[in-house]
Amino acid sequence: MRDQAQGLRNLVMKVNTFEKPVQDVENGSKVITITSGKGGVGKTNLTVNLAIALGKMGINVLVIDADLGLSNVEVLLGTSPKFTVKDVLEGKKEIMSVIEEGPHGVKFISGGSGIVDLANLDEERLLRLVECAEAINRYFDIVLIDTGAGISKNVMEFVMMADEVIVVTTPEPTSITDAYAVIKAIIRRDFERRINILVNRVQNSKEAEEIFFRLNGVIKRFLQREVEYIGYIEEDAVVSKSVIKQVPFMISYERSSISKQVEQVARKLVHDEDMVSKDRQRGFARFVESVVKMFRER
Repeated sequence: MRDQAQGLRNLVMKVNTFEKPVQDVENGSKVITITSGKGGVGKTNLTVNLAIALGKMGINVLVIDADLGLSNVEVLLGTSPKFTVKDVLEGKKEIMSVIEEGPHGVKFISGGSGIVDLANLDEERLLRLVECAEAINRYFDIVLIDTGAGISKNVMEFVMMADEVIVVTTPEPTSITDAYAVIKAIIRRDFERRINILVNRVQNSKEAEEIFFRLNGVIKRFLQREVEYIGYIEEDAVVSKSVIKQVPFMISYERSSISKQVEQVARKLVHDEDMVSKDRQRGFARFVESVVKMFRER
């Protein structure tokens, strides 16, 4: 078998589209999974706009669409990727060549059916996947994983292997109930890292805080755990307008109040000392290794 380190060096040498220098791989990318209890709460829209907000701050961000049912990330970005992770695993493409360029340096990759194939990788494709993960580890500061909604095995596996998770809910009672169900499933699986709550489509900050305190109170009482409040996004017509334009509102309405609210979430992710601790980061390479292991143990 060829030396893995040499394979990684060859891969990195082929990449000439990224200006960021190779970093110490031990630090790794921070992996943040964004999920929800039910669909239609604006999870993917948040992921895309949060990535742009981080990109504006000079953070190197990669968005991975891990929703096996829908590919809404590419729709919101107005792109149509020709290749996915599956093409990389089959040896047709290098990992960097399937990464799409988005606004403010944000990168995007479609997981496609290649995610489902993780349980059936042979030795050659597994090595290729490890090389890809190591390359991503070196080039990106943060990897945002956009999952499907609910508590299916696929969703839970991506959540459990992340450095932290953001659960998105809305003021609707069913959304709050489903958010609690997701958090319960995460905690019952002994997830020891940070769980964040973001309340979307609220009228104001007071409503968001009330929803969080109510939800957190139930979690403390019945699950003996506390979650963190990371922010809110108000109900705003510019969201639907930007979706129609296929231009994220962080670009088309960058001075809107909701853009500022997303920027606040981004700042909290980056500047909260507890959240950026290198000791807590598992890195994307270890994330991939753990996900493959879990898929194979099914």
